[in-house]
Amino acid sequence: MKKLKINQKTGNLKQIMKEYKKWLPNMLTGMRIVLTPIIIALGIMKQIELVIVFATLAALTDCLDGLLARKWNSVSEIGAKLDAVADKIFAIGLCLCLTSLFPILWAVVALETILAICNLVFHYKSKKTESLWIGKIKTTVLFITILFVICYHFLPSLTGMVQGLIYVCMNLQVLCIIEYSFNFYDNMHPITVEDNKMHQEIMQDAMEEKTIEIEHLDELIMQYDVQEKDTQ
Repeated sequence: MKKLKINQKTGNLKQIMKEYKKWLPNMLTGMRIVLTPIIIALGIMKQIELVIVFATLAALTDCLDGLLARKWNSVSEIGAKLDAVADKIFAIGLCLCLTSLFPILWAVVALETILAICNLVFHYKSKKTESLWIGKIKTTVLFITILFVICYHFLPSLTGMVQGLIYVCMNLQVLCIIEYSFNFYDNMHPITVEDNKMHQEIMQDAMEEKTIEIEHLDELIMQYDVQEKDTQ
């Protein structure tokens, strides 16, 4: 009886741990979303030191959620989508809270918001989650830019480098928007065999040959009818 109770408790504990491992990565991702408004508020109040602390915590959750999900084999489609949304919100939030240092970051925020809308529309219409290589480069450059903007608060001599990174980031954002637009159009208007010009030419030639064959066949039928009448 004691063994049965022990086995039941062990089974319940394993089930609890399984559920815990399943939801912890998503909870960490959600924490990043919750921390973002706090970071924005601190940025508006120009509390850059506290922004660094909370942004570091948020960045740690970004590292841990993926690491734990892979380690515990609890990677899920919902978790992947939530992580992508959290990353986008976190990036936009960081840019917003640093606009007081570089007002041009408002353009970065606007382009990143447009890009997020493009992602949502593409996913809603095509039911696909697509990650572009240029998008990964853009995200890397964006976070490097944010890091240098934070460093600028302590080292004003980085002005030129920060401005250069911001312009590079903006160009990459525009390229991402263009790429997603082309992909969206291609997905909504897939090219079929019938759209191929060579296929159309071949089909046209085949139709012409078929027309000629039919005309020859009509002539043969007419000749056969004439010959049959003459025989009668």
